[in-house]
Amino acid sequence: MTGGVIANTDEGDRVATTVADARYAGARLAERDAAATDRIVEAVGERLSDPETISRLALAAANETRRGHSGAKTEKIATAVDGARSHLRETPTTGVIGRDEPRGGLTVARPVGVVGVAVPATHPVVVSAVVSLYALAGQNSVVLAPSPSAVETCDMAVEEIRRALAEAGAPADAVSMLPAPSSKTGTDSLFERVDFVVASGSAATVAAGQRCGTPNMCAGADGLVSVSDGSASMSAVATRIAVGATYDFGAHPAADAAVVTAEGTTEPLIAALEDEGGYVLDANECDRLRDLLAGDGTELSSPVGNSPRWFASTLDLPPAADATAFLIVAGENLGKYPSENGERNEDEDAGDDPLAALPGIPAVTIHACEGFSAALRLAAGLGGSHAAAVHTTRQGRVQRAAERLAPGRLVVNQPGTAAVGSARNGFPIAPLLGGGSREGSQLDGGLTATDLIETTSVSVTTVTDRAAHRNGAGETLRGP
Repeated sequence: MTGGVIANTDEGDRVATTVADARYAGARLAERDAAATDRIVEAVGERLSDPETISRLALAAANETRRGHSGAKTEKIATAVDGARSHLRETPTTGVIGRDEPRGGLTVARPVGVVGVAVPATHPVVVSAVVSLYALAGQNSVVLAPSPSAVETCDMAVEEIRRALAEAGAPADAVSMLPAPSSKTGTDSLFERVDFVVASGSAATVAAGQRCGTPNMCAGADGLVSVSDGSASMSAVATRIAVGATYDFGAHPAADAAVVTAEGTTEPLIAALEDEGGYVLDANECDRLRDLLAGDGTELSSPVGNSPRWFASTLDLPPAADATAFLIVAGENLGKYPSENGERNEDEDAGDDPLAALPGIPAVTIHACEGFSAALRLAAGLGGSHAAAVHTTRQGRVQRAAERLAPGRLVVNQPGTAAVGSARNGFPIAPLLGGGSREGSQLDGGLTATDLIETTSVSVTTVTDRAAHRNGAGETLRGP
């Protein structure tokens, strides 16, 4: 399969050709009316919702990237595509999308153009599928630039979309992929040539999206920090955290990476997490995990998205950890780095410890703070601005958390993974989350279909001209 890849000897020419073809296809899409566009999007969504297609893409993603679990990926893809389609059915993105009946005003949508998308190894199918659906709904074309370890998976997803486009009578080049092999220079060139950039993946990829000079939506760092004030049931909180930390082996944009809890509730929470299948690392095991995360292994051997069994083997944990579902780091083992003489430094700031938050892996760190305000301060320092979670039965503290943490999305009494959206919490499905200006992104919250359109506001004069003898029309006076 080619997925729209165009063979050419020079990388710059190949990128330019791909973008030019996408631009032409986008112009053809923009000629369709809203009903025709809806039919195209529905055809693509129907193909991407096919259970056999989803299973095949999920298995390919797990095998090629060596990240996450194929079963969880199957569920993640199905949920994301279904949620995206529901969002699009409820959200107008073409033609007249708003009317001011009393004044006769209109809001008319228009496409942003060619959307260049960096596809991460952690979410290759969800990002490819959902961003493509959202872009097509706004009559945009899409060019995907996959991570080097997700090229084949992205190619498979693009091929499915292109087949659906062709069957619907739409230009297949409306969705394409950069020529293989994937490279940083190719992605950088794409970012500079397209009209709009969606950048997720490594910190280097996000930084490239932010500095390319093209309007962009960039993802925040994966994982989130949650706060538990001790008022909610510890067993319920532990269940939510366990779900958030273990889903797809932590390879999720909003996996629970750390929890800040009220002092005095730490031990009950850890005990409840152990009941959920967690394994508490001792000080020596924490040192080994710290060394592992600080390593400079290749992308394919990265700890991100690896299974708990892999961690148990790699960290040489005892047999009791073989069946663990996730790892637990207790705050008492943070900020105590071995010094040159082998002694521990008790004064090191725990927030600077690599184990202070554990995004991307099936693990969570537990911090204790005295007081809710202190917990919010610590959580704000540990987590990114793209998302956060709070566990409480006190409604007033929800507002305080929203104001102090200032995340793009805040979920209450839910697993962190719910921040990407679900039918139960009302958030539209978002293939990536951003922290707005606090993280250098134009994306504040979750990427949705309305982020990939622009609008024209139309004003109609409805006030009767009170001075018909004046020169000019309505209330506008003619100049000298």
